[in-house]
Amino acid sequence: MKKKYIDGSNWKWIKNYSSKLIHIDDGFCGFLSFITIASVHEKVMVDYGDSELCLFNDSYKCLIFLPDNQHWCVRALYNEFNEIVEWYFDMTKENSIDEQGNPFFIDLYLDIAVSSDYNIRILDEDELKDALVAGDISKCDFDMAYKTCDDLIKDVITNEDFLVTFFNRYLMLFNEYKESN
Repeated sequence: MKKKYIDGSNWKWIKNYSSKLIHIDDGFCGFLSFITIASVHEKVMVDYGDSELCLFNDSYKCLIFLPDNQHWCVRALYNEFNEIVEWYFDMTKENSIDEQGNPFFIDLYLDIAVSSDYNIRILDEDELKDALVAGDISKCDFDMAYKTCDDLIKDVITNEDFLVTFFNRYLMLFNEYKESN
């Protein structure tokens, strides 16, 4: 399992970026990170079989929400025109902060990608199964990842107020903050 920070510091494909981190408590509680990507070493593309999608490029933005007391994290990726590219959910073993106060999560392999037209793809099931067989995770972790995935699809991804309204509101706030500084 990998420890992943939500400030973009462990993204090797980014050349220049800035990030802003806040803790929110307005119906959804947790840490929110806004990453503005000035430039990348190279575009990050993903092939979902039926389409190829650019996830990261120069002038893209990313909002990452790490909810308190949950077992997931979500990234909302925006292109240079502030249009949603994808929401990407990680199932997590733990959401926490380190000794320096930096929010992170422990990745549990299983992911959900939601396209801008709300097409849902469950990803990396093979990695989750391999981790169980290798003894890297417990059967409890394995079951928790699938339960979290099912709950997200049923309760969170279908919640337009969360996916659209929540992220658009914070994207506008961060854009206004960036323009005033």
